[in-house]
Amino acid sequence: MKKIIGMTFPKQDTNLGLEPSLLTVLPSGDNVMYSMENIDFNDEEVEYYACSVYITGMREFKEWASRHDKSKIIVGGYEPTINPQEFVPFAHKVMVGPCDDFYASIAQEGDIINGITNYKRIPRYDLYDIKNNQQIIPLKKRDDIVTSINTSQGCPFKCDFCCSPLMCDRLISKPLDLIKEEIEFLKNFNPKFVFVRDENFPLQIDWRERLIAINDMGAKIYLFASANLLTEDNVKFMKENGVYMVCLGLEDITVDYAKNKKLDEVCDLLHSYGIMVYLSFIVNPLKVKTQRESDKFYIKLISRFCDLKPEMVCGNFLMPFRGTKIWEDYKDLVKEEDFDFYNSKSAFLEKDLVNRTRMEYEMFYYQWLYYNSEFYRDNVRDFHVGDTLEERFIELRREFEGKENKLVLGKSLLR
Repeated sequence: MKKIIGMTFPKQDTNLGLEPSLLTVLPSGDNVMYSMENIDFNDEEVEYYACSVYITGMREFKEWASRHDKSKIIVGGYEPTINPQEFVPFAHKVMVGPCDDFYASIAQEGDIINGITNYKRIPRYDLYDIKNNQQIIPLKKRDDIVTSINTSQGCPFKCDFCCSPLMCDRLISKPLDLIKEEIEFLKNFNPKFVFVRDENFPLQIDWRERLIAINDMGAKIYLFASANLLTEDNVKFMKENGVYMVCLGLEDITVDYAKNKKLDEVCDLLHSYGIMVYLSFIVNPLKVKTQRESDKFYIKLISRFCDLKPEMVCGNFLMPFRGTKIWEDYKDLVKEEDFDFYNSKSAFLEKDLVNRTRMEYEMFYYQWLYYNSEFYRDNVRDFHVGDTLEERFIELRREFEGKENKLVLGKSLLR
């Protein structure tokens, strides 16, 4: 029997990996495998290649596809959904949007097809080594097992910078019975942590029933939400049902977001119930082009950290995606070679490499400064506990030190 091979582009980082979404697409059968190496296979032994492509993997995918039989290649994911015509020369079928029925989807006529989702089976977790899933989160030690689950897909909101609604522009909840089946399977791994990957978990009408079911796994739960949905009643229910951390979008601190009007109040509320706060923030390289602008930005950012007291922060440089509202404002600054840098850690909108290096260092530096500050130690938690959060930042420190970059501008890593 010929093989069906799932592949994710770019190549998966086994140190920082999550279970790939492609596990939802791959069909049943002993002839199905998931390859994390993106190696070349013998086309004669393969029925189909199922390829998920993110923008940073476009060049890697095209180079790989050029060496293989196009009639066997099925491609999907964010970038094929947003720009399907670009992938037609490289694939037999270009799948748009989410999918969990591989054969029904590819049976459709045409080069570009819509993914079909029927919610009849759980993802192929058996094709993936869950021990690869080394997420960077407070309290997680290297050997702790962590898994994740999606109980819904899509997002009805149209944040101007976000590409998620382009993949699925409405909230679609999976049947609760299917979620419970998936949970029963995941219990076999005895996870210590479970990440609910829904874009905004409390948006679902029956999110409480879903949380009760997930809590039956016996793992520490962390999930995405927005501050405007976190009433005291909701936060209390979360605490009673296994939630140990909530991820909120601080976003660009120079912009006012309606969803964050009650952010201070909500962070205090979460902490009052013993729930950790994870804040992600965005740095627009065009707003920190000079040292003066950068100092002003980060002084304000650190001030917000002190107001909100997050246990974890995560910095992301602005990445304008084709199809989003902000694309028109930035498209002249984005070249095809920039697609390789859509990893949220590269300030590729800044074309001066010296200035770009400064920006990338400063994003790391101010997070390091916060974690190692007396304020964090006295008001938040002890950073030095040997969890994956501390380990990752020690790795980053070594990377920056190894570059021997003179652009640290007197800001010592030893502070």
